[in-house]
Amino acid sequence: MGMPERQSSRLVASPLVEVYDVVCRAPRSGSGALELTTVPQIALPRRGVFIVQTRGESVVVDTNTALVFGLDEEYRATHPADGGDECTVLVLPPDVLEEALGSISGRRVGVRPLDHLAVCLVTRALREPSADRLDAEDAALLLLSSLSRAFAERTTDDRSRLGHAQRLRVERARVLLASSPGARWDLGTLGRALRCSPFHLARQFRAATGETISRYLLRLRLGAAVERLAKGERDLATPATDMGFAHHSHFNARFRGTFGITPTQARDMLTKRKLDELRAVITRVP
Repeated sequence: MGMPERQSSRLVASPLVEVYDVVCRAPRSGSGALELTTVPQIALPRRGVFIVQTRGESVVVDTNTALVFGLDEEYRATHPADGGDECTVLVLPPDVLEEALGSISGRRVGVRPLDHLAVCLVTRALREPSADRLDAEDAALLLLSSLSRAFAERTTDDRSRLGHAQRLRVERARVLLASSPGARWDLGTLGRALRCSPFHLARQFRAATGETISRYLLRLRLGAAVERLAKGERDLATPATDMGFAHHSHFNARFRGTFGITPTQARDMLTKRKLDELRAVITRVP
């Protein structure tokens, strides 16, 4: 018997918050079965890309974003690329979600690179069987607090200023970038793939996401690198080249410029950090 397509491990179980490590091995697929959320939750991808159909629209969810579900929301998930995805899912009582994030259920929101690092840090630490319940709750709520600041500052649902065809084009661009972040993308290649001039694509992408394609791709690449480091990658030159960086020094400079630490320091934190040491790390996130 093969491995199940989706596995979920509960890392924290308390009346205040539950945290799940969800690994999906689904291949490239069409629209999945209709599902229903029974509790409010936040899905935070650490790897991969998927599309959620909810409230009459399709939303691309990748490592630059989070998706907030309210109570009793129907949705279908689609995987536009092979390889599946890995997510950290926070399950919260409705009043806690409302207090932390406001009324943004069913919304895709942007997460900052440091928030992505914090998600990986917390997930790694919570996998330790010796994790104290109070420390675990504290770490999960610190993460939620960090996310709430990011959610208050920005969202990636600024698409209303674009027409339907333009919004669809941007979503397709996001899928292409997230499916192959290490590819040698340029505006001409993306424009040809989407049958759009590079000028119009760049303008529409920025209108929808609030940032340039190159910046968005950099964040995808750094997010993929963080997940590789969390899994104990020893040869730092490998993720550098795999993720599309010109060389190790280029990767190191971009990583340090974004996170304020080197890839080696991040790997040590991701593989050795304990829950009681996380507070200082997460609270450094501005």
